[in-house]
Amino acid sequence: MEPTIVEAHDRSAVVYDRMSVMVEYHGHEVLFGLAYEYLSPGSNVLDIGIGTGLSSYLFHKAGLRVYGVDRSEKMLDICRKKGFATELRLFDLIAEGWPYEDSKFDNAIACGIFHFFEKLDIFFKEIGRVMKKDGIFSFTVMVSEEDLSHYTDAGSGLSIYFHNDSRVIELLNKYGFSLLKCITFFIYKEPDKKERLMFKGYLTKKV
Repeated sequence: MEPTIVEAHDRSAVVYDRMSVMVEYHGHEVLFGLAYEYLSPGSNVLDIGIGTGLSSYLFHKAGLRVYGVDRSEKMLDICRKKGFATELRLFDLIAEGWPYEDSKFDNAIACGIFHFFEKLDIFFKEIGRVMKKDGIFSFTVMVSEEDLSHYTDAGSGLSIYFHNDSRVIELLNKYGFSLLKCITFFIYKEPDKKERLMFKGYLTKKV
């Protein structure tokens, strides 16, 4: 039986930050760099799938109040111990009705989570609901250099999904976001650095 995403992340929680360094994952820095010119100290940011907090720490350093939601309690425990988040909530991200009121957030980020899901509509629908007009949403997706749709990760046993430009643009148009800019970057699949993976970072605005 395929492990659940939560089970896999619970198992990797204590090594997540260290492994990110070993595979040269810089998605959090990419998203922060894309968004930086639009950020205002004192505003807030929702980190969707906040995990250990790696993805939103730079936003905190820039003076933003960080709100985080995740399904892994072990990941949230590590993030909580870092002491920088204003609020952390345990919630199933693929369930409708995220526990936030409409138009609450100035900014949102989703770093390194979309490749675990085949369908992204619920994410874009809920993000569009909880963000303010003209709010900034930045996120990463994994892209296939061979035009594949998905594969099974040998280490975790999880299905990994690719999301190409046309699908991303379709989602942005459907749920009321405009594309500001995007960038391609690479990480290594394993610490041995024999195989690389391609990601794209997107910066968008809620219209």
